[in-house]
Amino acid sequence: MTPTAALVALDRQLRLHGQNATLRRYVGTGPSRTASDVTVRVRLDAYLPEELVGGIIQGDSRAILSPTQIIAASWGGTPVDGTDGRVPVKTDNLIVAGRARNILAATPFYMDGQLVRIELQVRG
Repeated sequence: MTPTAALVALDRQLRLHGQNATLRRYVGTGPSRTASDVTVRVRLDAYLPEELVGGIIQGDSRAILSPTQIIAASWGGTPVDGTDGRVPVKTDNLIVAGRARNILAATPFYMDGQLVRIELQVRG
């Protein structure tokens, strides 16, 4: 499977089985702090009881999202310190059905160097 085929398949599944959400990153500090938002499609699932290990607790959720909307919107800016700026970080939020969730961890998946999927652990 090519990276493009993987993205097309994920986007199709999220279109059929996902929901809209807002990925929010705050930029700046103090009174000049602003929100940078992008609308994404996500699949949000509760963790199963056997997955409640390490830093995962009851009430946390796993969000699966495609980088397609993030890339199209140029959200996240340029990579900093060797990290991919398109991948959410702990200070970002995921807003689903009007409820803001804190991002605890993000796992990017790459194929041939191309970002094709992002999984988040969220709480709230």
